[in-house]
Amino acid sequence: MVTVFKTKRLFLRYANQHDAAILLTLVNQVNFKKYIGDKAIYTLSDAKNYIEQSFIATHKHQGFGPYIITLHSGEVVGIVGLYKRTVLQSPDVGFALLAHHEKNGYIFEAAKTLLQNRHTLGIDRVSAIASENNKASKSVLLKLGLKRWARRLLVMIKPPLIYMVIKAVLALSL
Repeated sequence: MVTVFKTKRLFLRYANQHDAAILLTLVNQVNFKKYIGDKAIYTLSDAKNYIEQSFIATHKHQGFGPYIITLHSGEVVGIVGLYKRTVLQSPDVGFALLAHHEKNGYIFEAAKTLLQNRHTLGIDRVSAIASENNKASKSVLLKLGLKRWARRLLVMIKPPLIYMVIKAVLALSL
């Protein structure tokens, strides 16, 4: 397993097929579906395909994408990444955490490290989106130094579900 970034407590590494079971758990948590959406990942096979298409292929084609967050012990705690979306002018930082690892500062630590190293990925400007009622994610984004720029109504998933989101765009200087 290739570690890309390291923090005091965490590793950010590339995903692999061995992450399918934990990814299946992550994307089917109530809060994941509530705030991010239903990714239609219901089986281990679905999770393996998602890893191939949304993790591995994205890194290959764009030079950036999502990473698996682990403790130094190797235990997976969540995901963090930079995502290219057609509705945004610059890549956005996104993250998700396994529920039993919430409130430990892992997401802030991982996202901060990723943003501090964004230039190595060829990224100058970043944006972020968060559901209007997702207080935890908005708090992390503000703590990272992102500022509210605009409110937008975006169709995020198929079948269409309408989310009110906040978009923040900055040239960060973390």
